[in-house]
Amino acid sequence: MRQSLQKKLLFSYMAVIVALLILVSVGVSVLIRDYFVLSKKQELLNKGQELVRIVEEYSQGKLTDAQLVAYVNSVDSFLDARVWVVDAAGRVVAISTPPRLQNHHMRGPMGHGMMGGREPGKGQAMPSAGMLRSVLDEMAPVFQGQEWTRIFEHPFYNEQMLMAAVPLRNSDGSVAGAVLLHAPIQSINEYMYRIYLYIGVIGLVAILLALAITTWLSRGIVRPLRQMQLIAGAMARGDYQTRVSVTSEDEVGELGKSLNSLAQDLAHFVRQTEMVEKLRRDFVANVSHELRTPLTIIKGYNEAMLDEAVTDPVTIKKYQHLIREESERLERLIYDLLDLSRLQSGHRQELEPIPLAELAEAAAAKFRGQATAKGITLSVETEAVMVAGNGDRLTQLIVILMDNALKFTPAGGSIRLVVKEVPTGAQLSITDSGVGIPTEDLPYIWERFYKVDKAHSRTESGTGLGLAIAKEIIELHQGTVVVNSRPNEGTVFTVSFPAEDRLVKS
Repeated sequence: MRQSLQKKLLFSYMAVIVALLILVSVGVSVLIRDYFVLSKKQELLNKGQELVRIVEEYSQGKLTDAQLVAYVNSVDSFLDARVWVVDAAGRVVAISTPPRLQNHHMRGPMGHGMMGGREPGKGQAMPSAGMLRSVLDEMAPVFQGQEWTRIFEHPFYNEQMLMAAVPLRNSDGSVAGAVLLHAPIQSINEYMYRIYLYIGVIGLVAILLALAITTWLSRGIVRPLRQMQLIAGAMARGDYQTRVSVTSEDEVGELGKSLNSLAQDLAHFVRQTEMVEKLRRDFVANVSHELRTPLTIIKGYNEAMLDEAVTDPVTIKKYQHLIREESERLERLIYDLLDLSRLQSGHRQELEPIPLAELAEAAAAKFRGQATAKGITLSVETEAVMVAGNGDRLTQLIVILMDNALKFTPAGGSIRLVVKEVPTGAQLSITDSGVGIPTEDLPYIWERFYKVDKAHSRTESGTGLGLAIAKEIIELHQGTVVVNSRPNEGTVFTVSFPAEDRLVKS
């Protein structure tokens, strides 16, 4: 069964949080317990040192039995710790009474060396010799003059005790015995149980709070991803218009922006593909039409002569002339198609320094006769400027633009060809006073077989590929072209070329 990403994130977050809470709780509990045990040990040692001074004063006769009993029992009550006083031989000479038994007295014959032969009275039961020996075996360092603490199961009290011992010394510095304090660990354990309870409650609240926060966070992460999933599905079905609502600047937001960018690129690609496909269909249709027209004419005239439907020599001569014209037109069309195909194939052309002015003047000279015959004024203005290019292709470009200008400029009009140097390189412009191009047709004049004036075009000998070839030649030379035109006023083609030393090597 598929598990949702939100559940995976939620379980992962909660597993980490719970594990961290457990580790922190255990660590804090251990530290707190160690702190309390250490504090209790130090407290017992401090009180043990005070008791040593009290016992020494008692042995010197400065305190009465009642005062000693009261002080020892007060320590027992205050610390909840049983107090033993043992001599150097390991005999218990005094033992405190727990608060519940303090209507009795301490008991034990006090040793002569340590207590001066005085007895503080009678009290509770004393530990047996075996019990005492097991306790004294644990605290051997005390009789060597060292303070000592330890937690162990006490045989006399039958419970776990924290025991602290401080040595008693004679006036000559020798060990005369020890003061022992026994604090039940149960009191620390009970306190720790309360701390564990508090930690557990706080941990439970933290887990619930973490659950709410991680649920909110995981939803915040998964929600845009689900939206992206839906949009990706829509894109797979061909819908590229839907967009992701990007509300964050993190990685998820960047992913959403990337998906939106992909959708936009795909939409553009699909539009381009559809446009290319339309152009391809139009191209095939146009080529078929352009080929069929001369072939139909050639076939019709040829069949008329073969069937001897026409016998007049003058008419036959006329038909032969028309067949030759259509054959030449067909040849030009095929040549232009092949030429355009070569230009669009990306075949690398060798570029060399070309004097653009000389090239323009030579190309314009070819049209002077036609311009004069048609009553059109042709002027040429040039400045010496070099461009990196292919001489044949640049000549072809100028011829195409000049031929167009001459074709659509009526008698009495003018054509002006200008070549000049500009800061960015060289500029070639051809201005005519012809019929002009409607504004709505300007974006399409570079398309193959596109004809602005359909009626006028049928009377001309062009193939409809001239400007498409011109555009490819301009792009081959990394140039740009701008067309300004107004109907019945004329047209200006301005072509800009980069300087020879600025041409980007391809």
